[in-house]
Amino acid sequence: MRGLLRAVPVALVGSVLGFGVSSGEAPVVAQPAVPLVRAVPTKVMPIGDSITAGADAAQGGYRTDLWQLLRADGRPVDFVGSASSGSAALADKDNEGHGGWTIEMIQGSVVGWLNTYQPDVVTLMIGTNDMHTDASSGAAPGRLSTLLDTIAQTLPNTQTFVSSIPPINDELKDAHVDAFNATIPAMASAKAAAGKKVSFVDTNQAFSNPFDMADALHPNYGSLSKAAGLWYGALTGQPLVRLEAEQTANATLTHVQTGRITSASGGGKARYIDFDDSVVAFTFQVSTAGNYRIRARAANGMGTNCSHNVAANGGPQSAAVYPSYGWDLLAVSAVDVPLNAGQNVVRFTKGDCYSELDAIDISPVPTA
Repeated sequence: MRGLLRAVPVALVGSVLGFGVSSGEAPVVAQPAVPLVRAVPTKVMPIGDSITAGADAAQGGYRTDLWQLLRADGRPVDFVGSASSGSAALADKDNEGHGGWTIEMIQGSVVGWLNTYQPDVVTLMIGTNDMHTDASSGAAPGRLSTLLDTIAQTLPNTQTFVSSIPPINDELKDAHVDAFNATIPAMASAKAAAGKKVSFVDTNQAFSNPFDMADALHPNYGSLSKAAGLWYGALTGQPLVRLEAEQTANATLTHVQTGRITSASGGGKARYIDFDDSVVAFTFQVSTAGNYRIRARAANGMGTNCSHNVAANGGPQSAAVYPSYGWDLLAVSAVDVPLNAGQNVVRFTKGDCYSELDAIDISPVPTA
C-alpha cells in the first residue's frame, strides 16, 4: 500500500482529444527535430537557469519527463552540456542549466558550449533572473534576440526552440514576465522568416495553478512534467493530450483512493490500485480511429519493476511497466492501443505489485 495526489491536463478540450492541432504554440513540423529513426542519437542541449538545472524535487526540471517521453518512443537522443544534474528518474543528466544566470551570462558562455558539444537541437528557457528590475526586464528581449542570433550564427544547422518563462509570485516582477513573454513569439517568427532555425514553445501555460509553483520563482516537479509534454510536442511534431487520473472529468475510479502531492502534474494522483476490482477508467473521444500511444506517468516505490494492466474498450490487456524510483519520483511507460472514432474507455487495473497513477499522455502512435 502507498500514497497519492491530484492532477491537470496539457492540451485538453473537454473530453474530446483533437490531434493534428498543436497544444499551445508547440510547432507541428514535417521533419521532427528528434526523429524516431536516426543512425546517430540526436544531441539536445537544454540551456537556461536553475529552472533548467532542476530546482524542483526531482532536480532535473522539465528534462526529467522530456527524456522519459522521448525514451518511451525509442527515439535516439543524447542530452549534452557541461553540467550534470537530476534524479534516478533522469538517466541522461547533461545540460547547460546554471542557477542564478541571466541572459547576458548565458551569452558569455554559449559559443564555447556550442563549439564543444555541437548540439543538433537547443531547448532554451532563460530570462527569469532578468525580471527583477525595470531596467533588466526592459533590456531582456533585446538580449534574448542577440542570444538567438549568436546560436544561429555559431551553428546554423542547429534547431533552437525558445520558450516563454514561468510566472513569478510577485505582482511587479510577474508583470515583467508577461511583457517579456509577449515579445518571444514574434521574435522567433522573425528569426525563422530570416532563415534561422528558431521556433517558439509556450511552456508558460503549464504553470497556471497555485500548486504548480514550488516557490516564488521555481515550478514544481509535477508542473514541469506538463511543460515536458509541451517540449515533447515541439521536438517531435506530435502534440500530446494529458488526462489526470484523479480528476473525475477524465476518469472514473473504482476501489481506488486519491491524494495530493506536488510531484503529480495536477497536484494529485490515483493510489491504492491494489485490488482485483481496482480500476481507473479514462473516458474520452478521438476524431479518428487508429492506433494510439498511451504514456502513463506513475510512481513505484516497491524496489522492483511494477505494472498496471491497460486495455482499451474491453480489448486485450497490455502491461505498462514502471521502474522503481520511489513514491515521489515518477516513471513514464508507453502502451499502444487501438481506439475508435468517437468515445473510448481505457482501463488501468492492478498488474504486478503496486504503482500509483498520476496521468496519461495520448497521441496517435508516432511514425516519424
